[in-house]
Amino acid sequence: GAILIDENEVVHKIDALKGRPINTVGAGDSMLAGFVAGYLDKKDYDYALKLGCACGTATAFSLNLATYQEIMNIFNKL
Repeated sequence: GAILIDENEVVHKIDALKGRPINTVGAGDSMLAGFVAGYLDKKDYDYALKLGCACGTATAFSLNLATYQEIMNIFNKL
């Protein structure tokens, strides 16, 4: 899960998805990339945080960097 406190001191939170990590290499980078992509796309912190968590989680739950489909499967469960 993750917590973001924005410039207006609003707290944005998303819970972690339960599961067993397979390989966490690149999970943090994937989370950051997903957050930035989500924010640039929608200008919405909640959406960006959800997409970031989906990207990081999908990567941690796979052997390699996550695919788009793996990310969307996780995104829809968060």
